[in-house]
Order: sequence, then C-alpha cells, then structure tokens
Amino acid sequence: MRLFAPKHQKLVNQCYPSGRATDKKPKSSETSYLLYYVNSRRSKLEKVSTYLVKRTTVDLNRRRVGNVAVTLELMTKIVVHCKENLNVFVKDFLQIMKNILSNSNINNDVSVVELVQETFCSICKNVEGALCSGDTEFVQLYQEFAELYFRVVIEMLHNDDLLLMGCIDISYTSNLASSPQINHFIPQSVTFVLQKFLDRNPRYKTPHLDPEGDQVVYKRLSRTQTRNAGLDGIADDGADLSVKALQSYFTTTETDKLTLSLRALLHFMQKNPNRNLLEFICNGIPVQLRYIVVLLLIRQLNDKACQPIIVLKLVSSLLVSDVSIVGLSVLDMMRKILKFQLENIGKDEIVHQCGVTLTDLNNKVYYRGQTSDMLYEFLLKLRSTKVEAEITVINKDIHELMKNIEKPSISLELFLDLAPYAAKSEIVRMFDIVEEQVSGGLYFSKLYQLIRELGSAPEGQVLMEKVFKKYKSLALLSGLNYFTENVSSPEPAYYFYHLEAAKYLDLEDYKSQVEYKRENGDMFSKDDLINYYSDSGSNKFSKKGTQILMSQNNQISTTDLLSDNTIRTNSLSVTQESSIDALAAANTVVNKNPNENYTVALNGLANGRFTDLRSWKSLRNAAPKVDDLKRAMGNGKPTGGHRAENGVLRGSQSVKSRVTNITFLLSELKSIDDETSHVYDPDEDEVVGLDKNDIARSHSLKAIPYSNYNGNKRKSLSREDKVDEEFQDAVDDIALTSTRGKLF
Repeated sequence: MRLFAPKHQKLVNQCYPSGRATDKKPKSSETSYLLYYVNSRRSKLEKVSTYLVKRTTVDLNRRRVGNVAVTLELMTKIVVHCKENLNVFVKDFLQIMKNILSNSNINNDVSVVELVQETFCSICKNVEGALCSGDTEFVQLYQEFAELYFRVVIEMLHNDDLLLMGCIDISYTSNLASSPQINHFIPQSVTFVLQKFLDRNPRYKTPHLDPEGDQVVYKRLSRTQTRNAGLDGIADDGADLSVKALQSYFTTTETDKLTLSLRALLHFMQKNPNRNLLEFICNGIPVQLRYIVVLLLIRQLNDKACQPIIVLKLVSSLLVSDVSIVGLSVLDMMRKILKFQLENIGKDEIVHQCGVTLTDLNNKVYYRGQTSDMLYEFLLKLRSTKVEAEITVINKDIHELMKNIEKPSISLELFLDLAPYAAKSEIVRMFDIVEEQVSGGLYFSKLYQLIRELGSAPEGQVLMEKVFKKYKSLALLSGLNYFTENVSSPEPAYYFYHLEAAKYLDLEDYKSQVEYKRENGDMFSKDDLINYYSDSGSNKFSKKGTQILMSQNNQISTTDLLSDNTIRTNSLSVTQESSIDALAAANTVVNKNPNENYTVALNGLANGRFTDLRSWKSLRNAAPKVDDLKRAMGNGKPTGGHRAENGVLRGSQSVKSRVTNITFLLSELKSIDDETSHVYDPDEDEVVGLDKNDIARSHSLKAIPYSNYNGNKRKSLSREDKVDEEFQDAVDDIALTSTRGKLF
C-alpha cells in the first residue's frame, strides 16, 4: 500500500478487512464514512469508481476472492445511496462486473456470482430510462454483461435460481422495451422463465387445448365454477422464483413491456399449447390490458410460422374462460376471424374452428347490442358475396352463434333481414332471440308475409304460434288488419292466423269455424269476423277489432293498436250530400257523456255516416276547405273545390268549432257590407262602444234543429220559441246592425 495515497483511495482501502479469507465483509464504520464522503462530493464518485476498477483488476489477477466480494458489496451500497448520480459511475460498475464474470478463476464461484446478481439488481432498479435510450456506451455494456451473465449461470453453474433472479433483475430496468438494442432481453427472459416454470409445474407441460366434455356444457358451468388460482392470486411472500419472475413481466402496466412479454408467451405456446397455462398468466395481467392477449393471438393468424388451429383454440379457450376482459373490440376481432375463414374456405378444419371461435367471441357480453351487431356483420357479408360456398359457411356461423344465445337480443327488423338467407327450420329458432319491442307496424306486415312464404310447412304454424306468444294482442290486431286487407284467397298462413287468434281470444266457436272453413277452403267474411268482435264481454278487443274490420284499405299503426284510451279513425265513404248530417251527428257525439262515445261512434260507423277524429292534423290533406263548408251550409250543392274520389268527408271537434266561427264571421261581414258604415273622424274623441265579440255575446241566438233531408233537397227550417241548449253549428245568416262609430 502506498504511503501517500489520495484520500478517496485511503477511504476505499480502509473498508477491506485484512487476510485472504473468501467470506470477507466490508468494515461497517469505514463503509459508512465512505458513503458519506461520496455523497457529499459528486466529483469524488467518479474517482472512487475508477479506483475500484483498478483494484478489482489487481484482486482478480491475484485470486483474492474475499476482496472481490467486498468490492461487490461496496458497489451495491454506493448504488443504493448515490442513485441520483448513478450515471456518473454505473459504466465503471458494469465493467467491473463484466470483468468478474469473465475471469475463469472466479466465475465458477456461486457466492461471487450471487453478489454480482445483487449489484446488477440494484443497478436495474435505480437506472434512469434516459440511459437505456440515449447512452450508447451504457447500452453496449448492459448488453454484454447480460449475455455474459446468462451464459455463466446456464452453461457453467446450471443454477436455475440465479437464472430466474437475473430475469427478474432485467424486468426492473425502466424503458428497456423502448430501446431496440437491448429490448430483446425481455422475450429472452420470458422464455427462460416459462421453461423453468414448466419444469417446476409439470401439469402445464401437457398439450391441452380442447375443453373437458361437451363444449356447451363447459361454457355454462365455467361461469359458476370457482376460478383457478392465477398470477394475481399468489402472494409474493413464499412464492416460487419462477412465479415471481412471471409476475415481474406480466403484472405490469407498461404496455410496451407487456406486449413483448406476451409475444414471447404466445410464441412459446406454439410448441407447448396449454389453455390452463394461458389462463393462469392472463389472470395476472391488469384487467384493462388483457384484451392485448386476444389482439396478439388474432394477429398470429397471418404469421405463417404459427399454426392457425392452435391460435384459434387458444383464443376460444380464453374467451370462454372466467378471465375478465374489458375493452375488447368484438367487431374488429370478428372481421379478422371471418376474413381468415373465408380465405381458407377449402380447409375444413380451419373453417370449423373459425366458426367455433366466432361463437365463443359472443360468450361474454362486452356491451349492449353486441349480439345484434355481430349478426348484422354477418348480414353485410351475406349481401356482399355471390359465392355459394361463402354463403353456406356464413349461414353455418350464424346457426352456431344462435345456438348459444339464451336471451332475446335482436330486433324484429334484423330478423326479417336475415330470414331470407336461413333455412326454414333455422327461421323458427332465430325468432326465439327476437326482442318483444317493435318499432313500427310495417314489420308485422313483413313478418306475416314471411309466414305466407313458408306455405303449408309446419314451420309456418310454429312461427305463428311464437308470434302470438311473443306479441300477444299486437299480433292479434296487426294480423287481423293484414289478413283482411291482403289475403283474398285461402292459404295456410290465413288459417294459421285465425286458429291462433281463436286460441288467444278463447272462443271455441271461432276455433271450430276455422277448422271447418279450412277443410272446405272457405274464408271468413267481414260480417263473420265482426260477429266475433261485436261482444265486448267475451272479446276485450272488440273495440279495436271492429274498428279495423270497418276500415277500408287503412294501415293501422302500432301506436293505434297499442292505445286503449283513444278511438282511432278509419276512412268511411259518405256522400257529399250527407256531409251536414255527418257533422251534426259528430257534434252530438262529442257533447254527450264521454262514456257513451264508443256506442254512438260505433253506430255511426255501422251506418257509414261519420267518423270521429282525435287529430285534425293527421288527416289534413283529406279535410274540407272553407269554400266547401260555405257551399254545404248554403245550399248543399258543392261544386269544385275539395272533392275526394269517394266523396269522403271527415269532421272533428276542432272542425266543428271552425265551422261555427267561419259562419258567424261571414254573416257579420255580409251585414256590415249591406249597411252604410259610419266614417270615423280622427279628430273626434275616442268612441266608447262594444266590439264585434261583445256584440256577438250580447245577442242570444235560438238553436235551430236540423230537419230530415230528402235526397239532395233540404226542407225549410222551422223556428221554435223554445231554446235548445244543445250545441249546434250556425247554419243561417245572422242579421246584425253595425255599431261602428256609434255611442252607447
């Protein structure tokens, strides 16, 4: 030892105990002072690390194993206490460890290699990410040391624990995945870890991809069975090193690192396919990142080095397992699998497995409307292809998908779009997953048309039964409207409907008549059907049923069929000459007790005289014009103006009010024009008087009842002194004297 050495050398040398023992430890007090010294002066760190390089070289040449061990422990302590300035000395430390592992006299000593691993661990935990991406010299030293370390522990020491600990150390390095020069250590380490994990857990070594027993039963049971332990369920304390190593690579939120690890895992499973191993590891991945596993598996389908059957079975096993996955883009996965399936349409095994995987993709509901979206995607493919083989494959995929759907999840519209591509037996099965909500009455017309196209096949009768079971009264009334207006000759669907209607209404006479007419090829007349809908006591749908039967070529909306509180209007043919009678009768209806409205309205419908409307706006185009009303009120001989083809005239409460107001205003204007009006002088004082409304209210008009009409001629009106308080439309001119400009 030199007598006059620099202070930093003296402080370092004082930490080494004397003697040539192999199990030396650095002196505690001297080590503490050395740490204080290097911490207080950053410039001394570089001198200390440089001196340690020289001293280690001397100790290695002289085979001083004890001194080398002390050096490694000092290095570990310096890294921990001076991690803020790690970039100052980390390169020297990596060079020291590299020299130690390169020395054949020491690298076979397990205790020394363990100390090297501890120092490397402290460096990996504290190294900054900028070093991995920006410092070329550091990256080069890191790469050389890691390769040397794996070679020593695998080929020379055959020590699995040191190998696993080295893999764990590498996983601690921040931003390692973003460095293209050294990120290959991640998949390499994962492969080492998986091999040692299988050696220690041989149950995962056996290839295992197919589910136990029947696949459908397995899927159902897997939802309730207790979940097998995964990486997330194993505590760190007391866990095997191979499990800890797996956790270090897969229980991370670093997306780049996780992606590289998963690629190594999936590549490893091409040679060792085991669904339980995949589920075990996926349970340790953060829930929000598990979708990456499925995404990477699907991408392997385009890799010629991978076996597609293994890939598809791994995807299926993961989708039907109890591993929770969020954020999975179902439609994107479906499109890629379907595209791959159609590209390999000549390979039966691949086509079959793709269909199974597509079905498994819908095993879990990731969002509302998922099943409907998947079936719609199939529909788009069916519409876009002309190849018969592709249509057959897609129809088979749809069939397999529907077999595992337990709840109604598609709309009636989508069902009607898919039905033309399906077999007759599949149509009935497909209808079971149709939701009960209906967005429009038009779809019922298409549904009954579909049943008609099935002909006399038993599927038609079964489908009609299911329609009534699902839609109940809506099926009854919409079917009554459809078959009355659209079927003019006997056919199986006609009798299917009436038979189910009789069962639903629980009318034995109706049912027996259906059987009789079917045997004889007869059809129901409107009078026959009105007879079944005329008794409100035995048929609670008599009101709406009669309303539909009395209509002429009128499409009843779903809202009309569902509403129980309003009387919907149907078009009835009435003559122009009887329009006044229709308005008068409608007037009587709306002014009587509301409970009697239906009886009076029904009588009017039966006589073909009037129709009560709830909405003027809905029939605006068919409403009479003012000129028509004036002519009708005047002489009952309208000419020109608004004339319907059948002479249809409709009236409502709002119409009657307008008729009264228009009649009054016309008569007042006429009387004012006949008389000489007083010219108002602007210089005169403001005239105090009554306006037109006050004058109207001041006159008490006697009600004039209508007389009976004979043909197109109206009898003269009789005047009575008795005041009738019932509301009547004004039908005659009212003589009023002008009061404009007069004083009262």
